[in-house]
Amino acid sequence: MTLVGVWGRCFPRTQTWLCRRAVPGGGRHYRTALCAQLKQPLAIEEVAPRPLQPQEVRVDVHFCGVNFADILVCHGQYQEKPQLPFTPGMEFSGIVLETGSEVHSVKEGDQVIGVSGYNGMAEECITDQKMLWQIPEKVPLLEAAALPVTYGTALLALEHRACTQPGETVLVTAAAGATGLAVIDVATNVLQAKVIAAAGSDEKCQLAMQRGAQASVNYTRGSLKEAVQQLLGVGGQDCGGGLRWRNHCLFASQPSASEEYLCYGAVLGSIQKAELSRLLQEPHLSSSVLPARAHSAIHWSGF
Repeated sequence: MTLVGVWGRCFPRTQTWLCRRAVPGGGRHYRTALCAQLKQPLAIEEVAPRPLQPQEVRVDVHFCGVNFADILVCHGQYQEKPQLPFTPGMEFSGIVLETGSEVHSVKEGDQVIGVSGYNGMAEECITDQKMLWQIPEKVPLLEAAALPVTYGTALLALEHRACTQPGETVLVTAAAGATGLAVIDVATNVLQAKVIAAAGSDEKCQLAMQRGAQASVNYTRGSLKEAVQQLLGVGGQDCGGGLRWRNHCLFASQPSASEEYLCYGAVLGSIQKAELSRLLQEPHLSSSVLPARAHSAIHWSGF
């Protein structure tokens, strides 16, 4: 599951501070949110900018998405463990301040969204040009900041991993979360698939239906397996679990079942064991199919 909020320039300072504009070339210090100690509040500190490498871009960050993975990494419970101190924040939106000598995809003044790994919760962010996408001026930066991780995950899982075809049925669990809603959008409007949305309340199911799902299941009211079988008919050949699986309509929490499916995060229960999480960093496993309760099989570092 991806829990997404938006972190902006909300430091307890004056309006002048909130309207700060950095100087191209890194001629002044900027403020960043540092995780200096795990499981402790972030500290706001000034840091000196560094020079750009040829392929890098310096961005004046306006907003940063706050994802579940940010919470995990700040607690030392994510599969990747950056060295302390570090700045969290995996996705952001802002304006290009400066480009490296070999950057041709964006230019100074462009509105962009980007994926930064760890350093988005700062006034400035440096990232490789390949991890930036220009956005139209009419798209608000506030809304754009929460797009890269959720929609990137949805596209990677549905198109690259599952090779979803038009007319196939995708079962999206935790469908009312940020990633779940992105999956519904991509599956229905981009890939022309049908979506069954599974969520934990009638209100969440209604939201998923409003976003394009053709059917919904409230899995607190009974067996998800039986509900999906009833929707598709006994012997239905395409349904889903985690994100999607073929040939079997089985409840995702039955690890002994012989289904094929993808998962994109620990959407239920406690945070998974580090040993399972670290499997995702192995190149030969990064594209494999793992049980939905084992942890995410959609791991960006392999792509």
